[in-house]
Amino acid sequence: MKLVSSLPLLISATAFMLAAGFKRGRIALASCHVGLSAYILVKAVSSGLDRPDTYVLFTLTSLAIPAIHAWILIQRDTSPLCRKGIAKLAVTLAPSCALLFMWSRPGLLGQWMPELSPTLLETLGEHSLLSIGSLWLFAPVLGLSLLLTLTRRTADEIALFGALAAQMLAISLLKQPHLSTPLLIAAPALLIFAVISHIYAMAFVDSLTGVPARRALEHKLAGLGRQYGIAMLDIDHFKKFNDTYGHDVGDQVLRMVATQLRKVQAGGSLFRYGGEEFTIVFNGRKEEEVVAALDEVRQRVEHYPMRVRSPQRPRSNRQGKQSREGQAQESEQVTVTISIGVAWRDTDEQPSVVIKRADKALYKAKGAGRNRVMTDGPDPRRQRRTRSGAAA
Repeated sequence: MKLVSSLPLLISATAFMLAAGFKRGRIALASCHVGLSAYILVKAVSSGLDRPDTYVLFTLTSLAIPAIHAWILIQRDTSPLCRKGIAKLAVTLAPSCALLFMWSRPGLLGQWMPELSPTLLETLGEHSLLSIGSLWLFAPVLGLSLLLTLTRRTADEIALFGALAAQMLAISLLKQPHLSTPLLIAAPALLIFAVISHIYAMAFVDSLTGVPARRALEHKLAGLGRQYGIAMLDIDHFKKFNDTYGHDVGDQVLRMVATQLRKVQAGGSLFRYGGEEFTIVFNGRKEEEVVAALDEVRQRVEHYPMRVRSPQRPRSNRQGKQSREGQAQESEQVTVTISIGVAWRDTDEQPSVVIKRADKALYKAKGAGRNRVMTDGPDPRRQRRTRSGAAA
């Protein structure tokens, strides 16, 4: 039982080491905060809340948990091992360490008992240890965390919200260890989940466009069935965009194209292959359906009204303001197009061979004038029209 009660602290230490290793500053702070708070809560309950010193320790810890969590939420991610990170870590741990120090001095915390507000003495119910006053502090912090989760939609925000909710429920259920202990374990476990999600994204997700990267494509290709098609897509004249408007606009073009390609139909899975090239894998779909879906997404990109910073626009804000007053053109609308080559698997053919054939079809599309879909064989849509004409 002693090992089980120490699990929250052990898992929190693991979460901190992972977060520190991958420079997830807020998760590292939360790991230390969650672990030390869980240790204090369990220690207080096991020592007996009928003692004034222990009850004050428990009550103030219940208030410190949401207050420190709110401070963590508004911090920027910095390495916990740099000077600024160490300072933040000290601020995070200081309240809990101070409470533990005062608790170790008999009678020091107990003298505060008469000063406690009635809302801190009144709990939510007979079987709950969460006071009304603590709930009033937990509620707005949970609301802030939920708002950040809904707006940012990152694994870090989800984990921070879940950890705070788990801590609040654990405090309420501390009289029932079989319920509170799993919650105290879940809080740091969620923080580990956030770090693992970050590690996965580093390995499998392209940071610029947010779509799965080439390593994810390799995993996808390894699990394909017998019937599939692979499309290679390239942004037309991409180097010209970079040379004319700069790399920032080039990145903007890549993100826009990726956003439009995500909308591809026929069950296509999008990946960034590298540079200005993307790959879409279609598993178990008919050729005609695939070509139609690719042509539709090609038109989406072509007709997207994209505005970019004019290459003549001054870089400094002061010069930019002067040019606006002089009615200089700040931005212009540009047309982005893509060329697509697609190939389908032949019997006993490896995915790498299919990609090479799709690449050849892509270069064929480039040579035919760009902004089109080309297959490595006859266009299945033309085949259908030919068969229909013959039948007529």
